[in-house]
Amino acid sequence: MNWRPTARKDVRDSIRSRTIWALAALAGLLVLRSAVFGPDSGAFAAFVETTFATVYGLVPLVGIVLGYKAVLYERESGSLVLALSLPQSRRDFVAGKLVGRSLVLGLPLVAGLVVVGAVALTQYESAAPLSYLGFVGATALYGVAFVSIALACSMSFATDRQVLVRAIGLYVALDRAWIWLVDTIVAVLFRFNTPSPIPDWAVALQLASPSEAYRHLVAVRFEFDSTHAHLAAEAPSVVNSWTALLVLAGWILGPVAIGYLRFRNTDL
Repeated sequence: MNWRPTARKDVRDSIRSRTIWALAALAGLLVLRSAVFGPDSGAFAAFVETTFATVYGLVPLVGIVLGYKAVLYERESGSLVLALSLPQSRRDFVAGKLVGRSLVLGLPLVAGLVVVGAVALTQYESAAPLSYLGFVGATALYGVAFVSIALACSMSFATDRQVLVRAIGLYVALDRAWIWLVDTIVAVLFRFNTPSPIPDWAVALQLASPSEAYRHLVAVRFEFDSTHAHLAAEAPSVVNSWTALLVLAGWILGPVAIGYLRFRNTDL
């Protein structure tokens, strides 16, 4: 696959983008705030929980901003025709976009979290460096999942408004409202006499969102308190960290594959 030229171009263009630098600076400041003005308990797990709360809502939005115009801008500017006139297939182009935009998100995010984590290791008790690196990796995968979702929208629709509305709508559904949607499905199926605890299939469905899969990976590792059923001790055996990793992988590969199938036959 000849995806490297597109990935390199994306990274170079992003380095020159003021918007990207502004987003990186904002993310860095917010994460740094969680280390400098962290919890008073002195526990490392409490620091991670504070950092998690910061990146949980921020990272998907940054991923959407990076991904939603990735293909749309190339099509509108006419550079897409030039890019595909090179010895590069549409599949190579899409793969390069995913890799390039993921690097643009992931490199500064990982670097910032590692630096802040190194500072926190000296400040908080019960430090767990390996677990923290797992948190950093899960956060990067979480961001890439939303890059993939936005990239899929960018390949599938023809106007800026269509792409942005779909991408933001998916963000709201998958990140802000997923647990409510699952609870609503259960309530309707049981005619608003919701059983307690909720059925095992509904607990598993809670984990199907990239945001909840990310929450599960971090909360289980650092033992956060949560009212979410997929984090309860009596959750079904299928609901575990390995399943959460598979869910994130699916949200990275699935949307971009679906978007590519539509993009492959689109007239330029």
